[in-house]
Amino acid sequence: MTTLALAVQVLLAVPMDGRPVRFGVPLPAAAVAQGLRLRGPGQLQWRPLPAAAPPDRVWVEVAIAGAVGEARVVAGGGPACADGRGPAFVLARSARAVEHGRESTTRWLWNDGSVDEVVRVEFHAPVMLDGEPWAIGEARTRWNDSGACRGHAVCDLPRRLWEAGSVLPAAGRIGEVVRRQLALAQERLVEMPGARGAGDFLRSGAVVTNLEFDTTLGLLQQALAGHDRTAFARALRCATHLRDRDLDQRTGLPFAHGPDHRTGVPVPGHAWLRGLLLAGLLATDDGLIAAAGSIARALASSPPLGEGHNELARDYAWPLEELEAWLACSPDPVVAAAANRLAIAIDRRFDPQCRVFRFGEGEIGDGSYLERGWIAGGIVLPALQLHLARRPDPALQEHVRQVQQALLDQIGAGRPGLPTHWRTAGGRTFAEHRAQGDPRGLLLLEGLDPRDLRRLARRESFRDCIAEVPRLDDVDLPTTWSMVARCRWVWR
Repeated sequence: MTTLALAVQVLLAVPMDGRPVRFGVPLPAAAVAQGLRLRGPGQLQWRPLPAAAPPDRVWVEVAIAGAVGEARVVAGGGPACADGRGPAFVLARSARAVEHGRESTTRWLWNDGSVDEVVRVEFHAPVMLDGEPWAIGEARTRWNDSGACRGHAVCDLPRRLWEAGSVLPAAGRIGEVVRRQLALAQERLVEMPGARGAGDFLRSGAVVTNLEFDTTLGLLQQALAGHDRTAFARALRCATHLRDRDLDQRTGLPFAHGPDHRTGVPVPGHAWLRGLLLAGLLATDDGLIAAAGSIARALASSPPLGEGHNELARDYAWPLEELEAWLACSPDPVVAAAANRLAIAIDRRFDPQCRVFRFGEGEIGDGSYLERGWIAGGIVLPALQLHLARRPDPALQEHVRQVQQALLDQIGAGRPGLPTHWRTAGGRTFAEHRAQGDPRGLLLLEGLDPRDLRRLARRESFRDCIAEVPRLDDVDLPTTWSMVARCRWVWR
């Protein structure tokens, strides 16, 4: 009966206008094992992508040609086309050496005569092309018009599909006011000029953001939750920019923000791969997926740098969160061992009296500790929660619970605004800073339990704190937008 049910179940209904589509989607593993086919006219071509999607789902590239109306993908059909030659398209690849590097061309020859093409040049020598300077280690990727938009169909798919694949959280109204503000603010994000600047942004002081706080991830969450094709196209440019422009060939990590794309120092506490990975899966771009894996392995071999007052929580927690995101899709014993070490190192810093994870940056002296609540709630707790999902540990779970409760106690202290940082000593808290309309306050909420967030959302004072964030006139809008848009609670 189970096999029969899978054979007749409609796994995917794709709106079609006669033009081919090609995208990635998480589907039930048991159904994919039965093979896939189209119910009705058209040609389906599919292949598994190198990623899992818990619970019990796998990522699959779906390519459909020759269909009009609603194309229905069902289980119980043909096998995967792993060699790029199938009923919908034929894949053709070529490469050649050029004066300044190596040029690779990939073409999708569709059965209706359409041709998608992407040309990528890896620069092995400095060169000026089309009035722009390119450096060793950079690359330039160019799609033709049709190829650049084949994956836009993901924006037309129902949200429940992304919820089932753990791409989005369950829909709700907690972050509704923030989502509206993010949509307005996204319209004000201005990408840098030229092919070299596309997919990146400037903040105040002419600082290139280098997509800090994972702009790509925020845009993809907006694209899928809001059925926003503009956000999806922009996210793909961001992901391509990170791969082509921002990766340091020596460390394997992205350059941090600075006066240019490649001037900031690469550090493990300022590297994000989740948006890059998701972009690669949605657009079925093997190069983007491989680049995310490369960052994961680089993070695994890059231990936290600072000691004493230079020891930063983000140098432990950001890498842990990114490593766990990679492990959720692609098990790797080396990456897993590095993630385990980071989680143990964070847990060793738990102070049961103050209910904080203590890092050198917060030590003030005389036993006092400056708790940066927005870092604890927005960075440390989410990283540990992802780790616990893979590797349950009752003692660590209890420490996470206690820190969550400490944050809730501070939030509910009865004063206006959300607390971003405060001092603690001997179990007492004092010298608290609270703010209203501060994106750090919204990031603080990321580590809280959804049930607690729902209770907070009933308070008018709480709703006032999260309204109109980020501000549309913020001089650092690309950074503050990303800080808020990356939060899963916003999309509940």
